[in-house]
Formats: sequence, structure tokens, C-alpha cells
Amino acid sequence: MRNLFAALLLLAAGAAMAQEPLRVGSKRFTESYILGEIVAQAARSAGTQAEHKPGLGNTGIVFAALKAGSIDLYPEYSGTIAKEILKLEGGAGLEALNRALAPQGFGVAVPLGFNNSYALAMRENRAQALGIRSLSDLARHPELRLGLSQEFIGRADGWPGLKA
Repeated sequence: MRNLFAALLLLAAGAAMAQEPLRVGSKRFTESYILGEIVAQAARSAGTQAEHKPGLGNTGIVFAALKAGSIDLYPEYSGTIAKEILKLEGGAGLEALNRALAPQGFGVAVPLGFNNSYALAMRENRAQALGIRSLSDLARHPELRLGLSQEFIGRADGWPGLKA
């Protein structure tokens, strides 16, 4: 939490110098709404005017809003930045992300201190009956149906990676 606060102080200082509210965007899912609101409230408590623009859309839409100057920042996952925005192969640390984002005039701050990995859920009794304990076990059961979001289906770190 201390790292989040330090990063917000830096952001707040820049916004205060501009005398305009810090415009915080968020994507269209619960966790992003909450993170966007936390960022906006932390900036306000640091003395900076801030407004939260919640639920702008998926990654592409929110990043386009950032590029267009409609928002000043938004919470994003480092893996999403690497795979979906920058199209990098493999993992990328903050230094690599900042190098890749710099030509576009963007950067990333400190990590917020948690991990958000994809997971698949299945009823325990069904998994036991089919002998499913891992992702590779699913390959033996093509009759199973998955419920996936449209974004997950098209993301490099979503369905294409899982299907491979």
C-alpha cells in the first residue's frame, strides 16, 4: 500500500501543477471499477482533484482513451500491457515495459502488490468423476463446454494460449 501511495503522490503532484483534475479511467469489470476508485480517492486524500471515469470498456478502448488524452491514467495488469498492448513475447518487468512504452509517451508506476491470474472453475464432483486435476486433463474431454468472455477468446494470454 505504501508503494501505491508514493506513486499516487507523484501523479498527484503532476496533476496539481496542471490545475486540472486527475482523470482516472477504469475498465468494465468489478475489480477495475474498485481499483480506479481507490486511485481516485487516494489522489484526493493527497490533495489533488480527481475524477473517476468508470467502466470505459475493454483494454483496447481504455488504452485508446489514454492515448487520446481523455484520461490521465488507469490501473492495468503488467501482463496485459506486455501481451495485449505491446505484443511482447514472454514476461516483461517494469523496466522493460517502461522502455517499450516510452516512445508513446507512457510509463508504468510501481506494482499495486497483487496478482490477477486467470483460472477455470468446475464443479468439484464433476472434476472428480472425470479425473480432472489439471488443465492438461481437460484435453481428454472435448465434450466439455466452456463459458468464456469475448475478450478472453481473443487475448493472446487467454483462449489462444490455453488452447495451445
